[in-house]
Amino acid sequence: MIQGILTFQFVLNQKESGEIEPEFRPIQIVFRDDEEYFTKENYSELIAENDLFATFYQHTTGIIAATKATSNFSTGRLKETPYQVFSYFRQEPDGSQFLSISIFELDDEIELFEELVHDLAKRLDVIFPTLIRAQNSRQISLISNINIRLANELKFTIFQIERLSRLDKLQKIALIFNTEERVKILDILREKPIAKEELKRILEKIKPTINIDILLRPFFELNIIRRDWSRGEKDKKTGIIRNQGEYLFLVKDVLLSRVPNENLLNHLKETRNNLYEKYRQKVIEFFNTYDPYTELQEETKKLASILLNPDIYDFFALMRHNFYPLDKIPKIFSDFAVTEILLDNLKNLKVITEIKDDEDREWILLLTDIRPLVIFPEYLLPFIRKKFKGFDEVDKISFEIAKKALDLLEITYPDQLEF
Repeated sequence: MIQGILTFQFVLNQKESGEIEPEFRPIQIVFRDDEEYFTKENYSELIAENDLFATFYQHTTGIIAATKATSNFSTGRLKETPYQVFSYFRQEPDGSQFLSISIFELDDEIELFEELVHDLAKRLDVIFPTLIRAQNSRQISLISNINIRLANELKFTIFQIERLSRLDKLQKIALIFNTEERVKILDILREKPIAKEELKRILEKIKPTINIDILLRPFFELNIIRRDWSRGEKDKKTGIIRNQGEYLFLVKDVLLSRVPNENLLNHLKETRNNLYEKYRQKVIEFFNTYDPYTELQEETKKLASILLNPDIYDFFALMRHNFYPLDKIPKIFSDFAVTEILLDNLKNLKVITEIKDDEDREWILLLTDIRPLVIFPEYLLPFIRKKFKGFDEVDKISFEIAKKALDLLEITYPDQLEF
């Protein structure tokens, strides 16, 4: 859960003696609405001064010119308080330096909020230079207005992040297919059970800083993966206990699949709408060549990414049961979303389509719904037998692990994953 977003201007405060007293001067500090402890007066308990300087130096290391516009992003864990940050640094041509720090809990997957932090940064790129000009001209009313705007921008970003933190089941499936490391987890478990530590070592080759528990979270929440402890087996020759530890087992396989929007098809048919035949034909054309089992991974990732965009997801959910003329699209997007760009992205992915009615008016309809396809992984049975009886000691699994895998498949067979 995000704690808040803090913005600072870095000021050297040079004295007449030439001595400097560097200071992070707060501009706007905004916490989430339900925050009851942290305030503008005690924010140093959230991020200490040493961590502020450490974050600042992380951004400024390597910057040579003090009078050149530059900006960058950084993520990391604080040392003096139990939080992690996603920060943005901007230096103006006059040398003014600003820092925006979004503070999260340690178990938050901050990569999920990258797009929202980058969107905020684009708006800060306008606000910070305007603030400098207002400060230089000492326009008190303009400075006040800029501060109000900045506070509203921070509040809106926190609101968007909180929306994205509360994922429904479909979005949790999207989270799996939006991350290379999670797709790798699924691919590995489609072949055999694996020790958690061994899986961690494999994933660290993709990204050394991974948090295995965070990556596994949506799998456990959806009951796609089960875990169990293996006591291990003592090697008769060496006496060393092998295959001991926590193991992971796939009990449900899942695909992110497109399906026809039956709700809309039935509605258009029942109301005898003149769009029905044209819409039906477009749906047939698409699904005549579509196969979820051969869908490219890159296409699946694109579908997953739109489900993780709060604005697009709201629109997508609305369109499951509605259709609208192009010139009267409901204003459900956030203030900073560009409707035309969002619609173009959905059209390019063939999620929505445009159809002209008999009066030549353009209408927007959902061409394909997106649903998870949940599969019982029966294909694992011969794989498990093969890995147990195999001669490859590295790839072989023990009798205990093979039995646990088969038992879990039997126990979980009746389980249903509802969406």
